[in-house]
Amino acid sequence: MSPTDVKLGDNHLKSIFLEHLNSIYFGKHHLLAFFDEIETIASLQQLKLAIDELRTDTHKQIDYMDDIYHSIDAEPSKISVLGIKGVTLEAYLSVIKSGKTPLERDVFILFYLQIIEGIEVTYFKVLKNLAKEIGYNCTFLDQPFDLAVENKFLFEAIHKEYIS
Repeated sequence: MSPTDVKLGDNHLKSIFLEHLNSIYFGKHHLLAFFDEIETIASLQQLKLAIDELRTDTHKQIDYMDDIYHSIDAEPSKISVLGIKGVTLEAYLSVIKSGKTPLERDVFILFYLQIIEGIEVTYFKVLKNLAKEIGYNCTFLDQPFDLAVENKFLFEAIHKEYIS
């Protein structure tokens, strides 16, 4: 069977959309605590400011997603976010590992923040594609998607500046 042979009904697509929305929504809630932890560990002031900006953007994205739930007449439903939790646990353990210099810790923080933002960009892109297929107005995902892209570029720029 080829992908063109598979036909998903609207209800199935809506279910997949909602599951992905729940994943990123509760992943964002988990990330807020992670940002607090790594901000205290970071030594570079520019990195601390970027993490603070990321926290603010994350609150905005959660607000946007609350609006999405409201517009599709749905409620957030708690879902396992083991993937994000695994990445943040690995990041935390890598960053606090004994013997790392402040520079090394900052580089690890930047590396993991880029991974997390890459995951978020992918989630929002998938949501945009699903929304379009279902017939939802996918422009309501533009803001959270754009924030994720901007943050990914921000951390890439800091990383390049820091290690060069």
